[in-house]
Amino acid sequence: MFYEYRFWHYLTRSDELASNLQTGKMRNFTRRLIIVLVTGIILFSLRNIWGMNTETLTSLMVSMTTTDYIIARFASLAGTIIWSLLYIGFHIFGVALILSWITKIPYSRLVPLQVLITGILLMEKAIIFMVFAIKGVTVNLSFLSFGPLAATVMESWYLILFLNQLTITSALIISLQFRFITGYLQHENRRAYLWMLVGLHTAMALITASVAFIPFNSMLNSVFGGGF
Repeated sequence: MFYEYRFWHYLTRSDELASNLQTGKMRNFTRRLIIVLVTGIILFSLRNIWGMNTETLTSLMVSMTTTDYIIARFASLAGTIIWSLLYIGFHIFGVALILSWITKIPYSRLVPLQVLITGILLMEKAIIFMVFAIKGVTVNLSFLSFGPLAATVMESWYLILFLNQLTITSALIISLQFRFITGYLQHENRRAYLWMLVGLHTAMALITASVAFIPFNSMLNSVFGGGF
């Protein structure tokens, strides 16, 4: 039995995807995977070209020549493309590997699920980017998360960044992963898988918040001798 891998169809029917993966053979998955990959690269590139996360390059306009600034912008764009590949690759293949290790579901069966999840994450980033582009400004916190609310009542920047990772999208992703896992395994202990997913996403949010405190600028300065 063959079935079509349809992104929008399975976006709300991950349990049906789990069932089809066990009873049939999937078609046109590679095409959808490439679409998500290319879309992600384009989105990250547009954000960089528009100016998101390139604030540190502004000072180069007065301290370096125009040629050096153009080279720096191209280098920044190249770095963004590499980062987009790492980001997409981790959420598709890395998280699939982690879930496979935890649930014992074959890794290859979890990759189609994670393509859906990555698509959702890219749509979230696209919405935030469009709002920032319309407003003409950017902020470090997502309006789809608890970050802005936390910033009004908390002083700990780490906790604010942590809560900034907990978004409406996170709840949707947990729901899709939960329905897929329980639909695939058909175990009675559904609550254990729910808490496992909540714990996994919480741990990832804690790690992501910690990354913001890594002194990348100081590390680069020590490597390149204060600049280049």
